[in-house]
This record gives sequence, structure tokens and C-alpha cells, in this order.
Amino acid sequence: NAAPHGSGFETAAVTQESATIYLRGMIAAAAADGRIDANEQGKLMGSMKQLGLDAQAEEFLAQELNNPATPADLAAGVRNQEEAVQLFTAARVAIDLDTKEEHAFLVELAQQLGIDGQLASHIDAAARNAA
Repeated sequence: NAAPHGSGFETAAVTQESATIYLRGMIAAAAADGRIDANEQGKLMGSMKQLGLDAQAEEFLAQELNNPATPADLAAGVRNQEEAVQLFTAARVAIDLDTKEEHAFLVELAQQLGIDGQLASHIDAAARNAA
């Protein structure tokens, strides 16, 4: 089950540090509404497996779920615009965007990352088409 194109998880080289930031973004977005449904959990576990984190996956997931990163936390770990776009895309792809809490999380994340509304809408459309 390949990662969606543009999610930042393609098998092309992603540093462990970058991958961890993207994964934290996915978990935080999925946890924004206070629950992670089976579909969201499947996406998270698939991404962790792809990154070779299956051994520590459950521990990492539990730790992040108990204390999900805020949009500001996530933005602080981003080094450039490319990483910002990949982080936002990973967070968007991780969720079904079916609650106002998830929507509010993504709006805040986009603001913290300096992603304008047009780019955010483009990423959202691509994520919906990939789902």
C-alpha cells in the first residue's frame, strides 16, 4: 500500500527527522477531534511501517496520542517551505476531514507554516482525490 504521492512518504529519501515531523503532524491532525477512527489509524500505521518504525510504532503512537503536537510545535520543527508543504500534506492525508476540530487544526497549521489559502485548497483537493 504505497503512500499517496505528495504526502512526503514516497520511498524517495526522507530523513528520519523529517519523517518524524510528518508523522507527528499526521497523528496530531487525526487526534484533533479527540478520537482516531479505524481508517485514520490504518493510515498512521501504514506510514510508520513504511518508515521502518513498526517496532517502536505502538509506543510512539501512544506517546503522541497522549500529548499530540500543536500546530506551533510542528511548525517549529520545519526547516523550509518544502518541509512545510509536506508536513501540511501529511496532516491532511491522515484524516477524513469530517469534524470542525480537524478543520480548525488544519487552518491553524497552515497559518503557522505560512501556507496560503490557495495552496491549502490545492493540497486539500489532491488529498480528497487520493482518498
